[in-house]
Amino acid sequence: MFEFKIAFKYLLFKKRRLSASLITLLSILVISAVVWLVLVFLSVTGGIEKNWLKKLTSLNAPIRIAPTEKYYSSYYYLVDSHSSNSNYLAKNISEKLDSAISDPYDENSDMELPYSFPKPQYENGKLLDPIKKLYSVLEDQKKENLDLAFQDYEISAAMMRLTLNRSKKDLFTEFKDDKVSFLTQMTYLLSETENNPNFHTLILDPTKDDLNQILHQMDRSYSDLTKDIPTYPTFVSSDIFQKRLRGLFDNILVEKIELEKGYQFDLDLLKKDVNLNAIALMENQLPSTIILGGDNNFSSNALAGKVIKKGADFYFQTKDQNYKISNIINVHSANVHSAHVHLAEDLIADATLDIESLKKASCFSDVKLDINGKIQDFLFQGKISLKDVNLSKVKFNKNFIKTPIFYNNLKKDSKTLSSLDDKNGILLPKNYQNSSVLIGDSGYLSYSSMTMSSNQEMRIPIYVKGFYDPGVLPIGNKCIIVSKDLTKTINATTSSFSFDGTPLNGVYVWMKDLKKADEIKAKIVKKLEKENLASFFTVTTYKDFEFSRDLMQQFQSDRTLFTIIAIIILIAACSNIISMLVLLVNDKKKEIAILRSMGASSKSIALIFGFCGFFMGLVSSFLGIFISIVTLKNLDSVIRILSAIQGHSFFNAAFFGSKMPNEISVNALIFVLILTPILAVVAGLIPAIKASKIHPSSILRS
Repeated sequence: MFEFKIAFKYLLFKKRRLSASLITLLSILVISAVVWLVLVFLSVTGGIEKNWLKKLTSLNAPIRIAPTEKYYSSYYYLVDSHSSNSNYLAKNISEKLDSAISDPYDENSDMELPYSFPKPQYENGKLLDPIKKLYSVLEDQKKENLDLAFQDYEISAAMMRLTLNRSKKDLFTEFKDDKVSFLTQMTYLLSETENNPNFHTLILDPTKDDLNQILHQMDRSYSDLTKDIPTYPTFVSSDIFQKRLRGLFDNILVEKIELEKGYQFDLDLLKKDVNLNAIALMENQLPSTIILGGDNNFSSNALAGKVIKKGADFYFQTKDQNYKISNIINVHSANVHSAHVHLAEDLIADATLDIESLKKASCFSDVKLDINGKIQDFLFQGKISLKDVNLSKVKFNKNFIKTPIFYNNLKKDSKTLSSLDDKNGILLPKNYQNSSVLIGDSGYLSYSSMTMSSNQEMRIPIYVKGFYDPGVLPIGNKCIIVSKDLTKTINATTSSFSFDGTPLNGVYVWMKDLKKADEIKAKIVKKLEKENLASFFTVTTYKDFEFSRDLMQQFQSDRTLFTIIAIIILIAACSNIISMLVLLVNDKKKEIAILRSMGASSKSIALIFGFCGFFMGLVSSFLGIFISIVTLKNLDSVIRILSAIQGHSFFNAAFFGSKMPNEISVNALIFVLILTPILAVVAGLIPAIKASKIHPSSILRS
């Protein structure tokens, strides 16, 4: 095909037509830059939306089935409040499902129902049971879609009060300063959904601070934290301490530990001769406290010197005198001075837990660690106790990551929230970490209970079991995850309300592929209509949830707007091809005339320059795609540079997450690969038509 060969020849760089070649190169670079920008932008925004939807549906499910007003005004629901078999309390969906009988009313023992009471609805001679039939419908759907999962949920509200107990060891004594603060906040409670197949992906790994808080509070008892003014914590028995200790270290492997500033250092860990900078606090002209690495500005009676080791002996050496020292207190020797040896700075060391010491430990001092590291470039190694040690780096086992546990002996395959020391475990959204809340913090949930004579405050002891990432959601930022029994207890005694219109009780339905949500919803609705249940339940997808509807619509609008802007920018970029090809046509008029005189048709001449535009668009697309892939793979580095230029974080983690999506969007890729060459061909039509209308006789005559 000679048109193809000639078009390729015209696009090659040649010195004698430098201006046309430079314009060609510039046009390709401009289009490539636009393709790069469009691809990166659409990929990142698409990835953010995908992550947001994943978090939304992981917590709240793609499909929600909620009882309607007809359900709550039906005989089936209201009769529990008039029946002794139901303790005269209305039942939620879970209780209805577990109930052995659909109609608990006994006309022989219960009071007569009011005349205006709704009439029962029967089916095949039995009271219609909407909940059991609903679950039967969902079970049928599960047989068709094996990845389907469903479970009821319940929302309630309570006042949460957490006691934040933090201990800080004094620099040179064994005294620990316990500082207590409180966090009080009105909260919404969401019952746990252990059947949720995705929830474990939202749970955050414990931080180093979380682990150290758990470790340091492991021997304490906070059983009185439901009091307004809790007393100083007491110590637990050795059996409870051992249980907690094993529960922690059965799930983590210690790799590094941190010896904090002020840690009392054992000189016997120094196995070889050393020469360490130090200062000594003098008492009766003898060193009483030695600080390794300290400076003499610490105290007016501080004496600068060095700690040296000769053989098995240690000395504190100054310009004028040597003091033979030992970190064994109350040593009885006329030539040896006992002294406390402390660290002036934090020290990180490799560590391995001594499993045998763990099995018999009744206190922190009984647990041993094998450590090795460097202090002022001198090696130290040996055994130390777990007392006053911080965990710096640990390795979690798989069960720890999948199941948020507070380090007590849970079954490894457990998915439910546990209790500890009669306290209920709760999961908090991650924004509570900004308020210095840590795993293991205890407190209570407070709610009101009406009696015949008063309104009483009830308190349920709780402890923080873990944190989860709710995404950019109003409901996620407000709800704490609690056990189902807890929401039942609160809703049975007090009236709750939904802060954004979310139904207080319903059923969540999960599936792996979000694209199937509308299809499965349609099947469920059709089945409910067939079973005469459509009036009892409302089925909605994540697109219509009260707390996300506006955001979903905004995402849709933004996506449309960004697509239109991308098309406009690509059109503007591809317009450069027109000027380049017009210049090329003017430059090749004689060749065009010769081709026409040799028998080439107008169509062939037009195809030559049409191919030129197509090639430029195709090459620009591939070049832009390549640069986009490189950019996305190094997106974190790009964001760091942009953040440094801007002076603050370029993307707020609260809205976009801790890690930006860096996978290229398939839809954006197809969009660019199709649109760019088409626009390039369209842009090449004007010069191509101009070239096809050239008359060879007039050109050759001139």
